[in-house]
Amino acid sequence: MPRKPPFSVDVSIPSTFYTPAAIRDEYYTPYSPTTDTSRFLQNDLSVECLNCIHKYLWLAGRPMPPRPLNHQTATSRQIVPDERIDMHMVWEPSRRIHLKPLPRYLLSHQFWKSYLICKEHCPCTSNYIYCQTERGDGVCQQKHLYQCGLGLLYSYIALIERESDFAIAQDQHLLPHNVTWEMWVKLVKELLDNGATNPEYVNARYLFGELRLSRLNKIYMFHHGSILRGYHFTYQTYTELFYDYLTPLTATIVYVALVLTAMQVGLATKLGGNVA
Repeated sequence: MPRKPPFSVDVSIPSTFYTPAAIRDEYYTPYSPTTDTSRFLQNDLSVECLNCIHKYLWLAGRPMPPRPLNHQTATSRQIVPDERIDMHMVWEPSRRIHLKPLPRYLLSHQFWKSYLICKEHCPCTSNYIYCQTERGDGVCQQKHLYQCGLGLLYSYIALIERESDFAIAQDQHLLPHNVTWEMWVKLVKELLDNGATNPEYVNARYLFGELRLSRLNKIYMFHHGSILRGYHFTYQTYTELFYDYLTPLTATIVYVALVLTAMQVGLATKLGGNVA
């Protein structure tokens, strides 16, 4: 586990404020992220909902980095800025791809050092690779957040390869406004030189790039055994949900009924011929 930020102070992007003005808790009540930075980072970076179905992700996407932004627009995809980390690089059949804007705190060397690096007493900084936590997955919270943060940075290395990609990112507000193309080039070079693409340092979710929402919904239904437990539904009401799922079911029933009717008619014709 690295004991230092993935880039140096020289390429760090200066900023006065690193976190949002307010976020919501599990009861949808706004609160300041500075009052509990650990909880904020867990909500803003953790992709555990995808990690729990990691062995099925190959059904929703290919194990490769996302294609750059210029390719996304060239294929008529609408780029949708979406602050939900579990929707980052998830695309819909309606040609919309969700992208989480790159948080400015991930571009700060000091922020990484203060909140995303394991402390001296953590077993991750010794000869142990993992340390047990309350989650029971064997990875300490700091290492988990480090891997998620680096994975998000890694995804943007792939999304913003050329200056045209950078222009699209700025236009869609995917990058902080004070980041210049020259700053981005220097940052990416240092990240790649420091091994940002090493699978050991990146959360397993980011080994996959673009994921198809409709297939993620089916994976979640299979995983939880309920049609009401999808990954993320785009429906506004249950009526829309049942209509979408009952339409193909109704078509299947009609098709089976027609086949059975045809078989019954054929059998009756054959029996009638034998009687004659």
